[in-house]
Amino acid sequence: MNSAPFRLAFVSAFTLWMGLAASSQTDSLPAQVVQVSGLVVTGDSLSPLPYCTVFRSRDRRGTMTDARGFFSLPALTGDTLEFSSVGYVSQQAVIPEGGELARVNLVQPMGRDTVAMKDAFVYPWPSRERFRQDFLALGLPNQGLDPAWDSPMDPMDVYDRLSEVGRDGQSTSSEVLAAQAQQVGYAGQAPPVNLLNPVAWAQFLQALKSGDLRRQ
Repeated sequence: MNSAPFRLAFVSAFTLWMGLAASSQTDSLPAQVVQVSGLVVTGDSLSPLPYCTVFRSRDRRGTMTDARGFFSLPALTGDTLEFSSVGYVSQQAVIPEGGELARVNLVQPMGRDTVAMKDAFVYPWPSRERFRQDFLALGLPNQGLDPAWDSPMDPMDVYDRLSEVGRDGQSTSSEVLAAQAQQVGYAGQAPPVNLLNPVAWAQFLQALKSGDLRRQ
């Protein structure tokens, strides 16, 4: 009986099995943990890009670049790092083997992301009076926010309400500055007496006739 074909078949099968075993053993080797450090820069001027998000696509965990564009994080060989920043196109980088030191250094440029917006057309009114007419013609409803706007108001009631409103910061500061300027102007001398001032007497008589003194 010729056993040569049988031996050849056995050797071929054994070689194939050894190859498959070696391949499966190589694939089952754990990935190397490396420390990835690098710099993220802009693609046009190569300036450091601060606060850029850097994370692993595998588990969506990562870090952020500092104010100088530097980052550092651990990863596995073969991992994909994603770089994302507002106003820039997102980039990806595959981590190679780190060698004996288990370190990988890289510089990642980021291109600017240009967003095209639709055209905006501005149509101004030809005059302020035309704007006033169009605005009044809108007839905006009150929507029940303040019923007082639906009824006519007494002018005296409006005046009493305004008199109860305190001064704002601008009017108060203007009065203080005017008083300080008057003190500086009359420094070293007695201030004038308005008893003989005709303008002051005219203002007093006008206030007396209009009833401003009675309201106070």
